Amino acid sequence: MKSIFLKFSRVGSLCLLLLITTKGFAQNNTVEFTVSGLKVILRQTQKETLVMSMYFRGGSSNYTAADAGIESLALSGTIECGTSKFSANDFNDQTDEYGLHLDGDASNDYGILKLSCISRYMDEAWQLFSSAIASPVFETQKFNLLKEQKINDLKGGLSNPDVRLKQLAQGFAFAATPYAINPNGTVASLQALNRDAVKDYYYNTLLNKNRMFLVVAGNISKENLEKKIIAAFAAIPAKTYTPATIENPLFTQEASTIESRQVATNYVAGILNAPNLNSPDYPAFRLAVTILNSALFDVIRLNKHLSYAPSANMSEGKISYVTMYASTTQPEETVKAMRFVLSYMKSKTYNDKLIESVRKSHLLSYAKRQEVMSDITNQLGKAEIMGDWKLAENLAARMSMVTPEEIKDVLNTYAQNITWAYIGDQGLGEQSFNR
Repeated sequence: MKSIFLKFSRVGSLCLLLLITTKGFAQNNTVEFTVSGLKVILRQTQKETLVMSMYFRGGSSNYTAADAGIESLALSGTIECGTSKFSANDFNDQTDEYGLHLDGDASNDYGILKLSCISRYMDEAWQLFSSAIASPVFETQKFNLLKEQKINDLKGGLSNPDVRLKQLAQGFAFAATPYAINPNGTVASLQALNRDAVKDYYYNTLLNKNRMFLVVAGNISKENLEKKIIAAFAAIPAKTYTPATIENPLFTQEASTIESRQVATNYVAGILNAPNLNSPDYPAFRLAVTILNSALFDVIRLNKHLSYAPSANMSEGKISYVTMYASTTQPEETVKAMRFVLSYMKSKTYNDKLIESVRKSHLLSYAKRQEVMSDITNQLGKAEIMGDWKLAENLAARMSMVTPEEIKDVLNTYAQNITWAYIGDQGLGEQSFNR
């Protein structure tokens, strides 16, 4: 195991010079305020790029599996299918004219409408963005085209083993939770959704100030933003909203699911429990996943040559988890290697020098992301969904206090059992998971 984590031992002087201290992180110019009943989180910068993201709370807990995809259709439709002020074609023409980027998306934890633009086109961008939020009309022809496009995208995803593996793994691991619902829907659920149902869902479920909050990053004053919000969103209703309680379940035993498919290589995912962003265990676990990712690469690719790009990645939300992944022609040996690496890490206490290198790598990455307006709004918005946007602001300080012993402890607490998902040769899959 000597070669594992070699890359962290080579953190050079350039990284150290670029590293921003945790004290510097704490000085971010972020403020929270409420305008006409709408919560706003504003990070003021001098950048020429402005990003605004309207979040809608609830995600896949807002609907049943039978209506999966309804939020995705609704949020995409606000941008693609016209508003009371702009026809769909006029809306598209203006986004092209001013170089605006607007997107609507749905996830298991939230929905989002996002605008990116050059600051000098702020007023033109706001007209489109606010109109899409406050008064979408869901033009029938455009809606039908959008729905067909999403169905085709789903079909394409089903044919892609990597995309399908993620869906299979998450759905199997968290079958009793809203995380088993694909926010993009299924072919059957999308086919059953019509324009009136999607419009009704948007206006009577999502468009509610108690579900919504706005995150803004860029060169805009609080006073200017307040005026725009009052003019555009004062009439949006504020209705009762009780967030769903979503438990982050701990796996009590190993389990596996296999989807037989004739493919040139086999695809393996091992799901591990993980703490949420608002947990005291999160900073130590996040560093542990970085080490795990490096270890899997060293052992599975460099040492054993079993896979081209093995990895460990953390998905963060109301239910957080880690996915160990590899595509391989030797799944049994690959699964053994994953188990070995995880067991080794759980038994070892790493030295302070290694942990400091990993920590500095994280902090440098964090510092670079603070220069990108889109990344800023993403971090603040996801943290607010988890309970408080300050969780994103304070992450560097929290991470600076992690000890080697804490990394070992959190792995032993959360990474007790693995839930496996597999696509490929049925027989090889069954051999891989029989212990």
